Amino acid sequence: MSHGVCPVYIWKCTVCGHKEYSKHPPVSCVKCAGEANRFIMVPPPDKALDQPAAIYPIGMPTLNSILYLVGSTQGGQVNAMCCSSVTPVTYHPMRVAVAVNKNNLTYDFIKVSGVFSLCLLGLGHKQMAHHFGRNSGRNINKFEKYSQKPGKTGSPIIDGCLGYFECEVDHRATMDLDTHTLFVARVVDAFVESNEPPLTYRDYAQDLSKY
Repeated sequence: MSHGVCPVYIWKCTVCGHKEYSKHPPVSCVKCAGEANRFIMVPPPDKALDQPAAIYPIGMPTLNSILYLVGSTQGGQVNAMCCSSVTPVTYHPMRVAVAVNKNNLTYDFIKVSGVFSLCLLGLGHKQMAHHFGRNSGRNINKFEKYSQKPGKTGSPIIDGCLGYFECEVDHRATMDLDTHTLFVARVVDAFVESNEPPLTYRDYAQDLSKY
């Protein structure tokens, strides 16, 4: 029985045991770089509180977050990932918070460089969201398909997005959240390219079957 915009399943990497929660099997394992055929679907745990695969589609219609591409730089390299866990936290000075999974390459870049960009996606960017969200920068160069230019912090500003923020991490306010780190950062530059409606997770999830 489906309660939300799309079903979400538990996929386990048979190489390292890493689990992901999504409609489709991952393209590759973000932890060990195992290929898609290394993933198997597993049933959810018995305890109700340990069933994110069951809870996620129920709650998602009300947690309809805007999608961003979170990018960062390290040692002359750049990477970006799709993320909906972004929120403003203060306005004077302007700060934002973003939760990033510790298994992601972008997390490693932010942790070292202390900077990142937030590129706002529009309704016409569903394929871009899928590209940056379902591929690992450990396996491919995500920018072979999409162009970018370095911003004020060196973080990638991805062409065609509705706008962007560039941010410097405030290490005093950053918080460890077990599987994720909540990076709180000061906005040092921003620009709005378009006033088109932004892409939300609900908009994106409705077309997941196309990818």
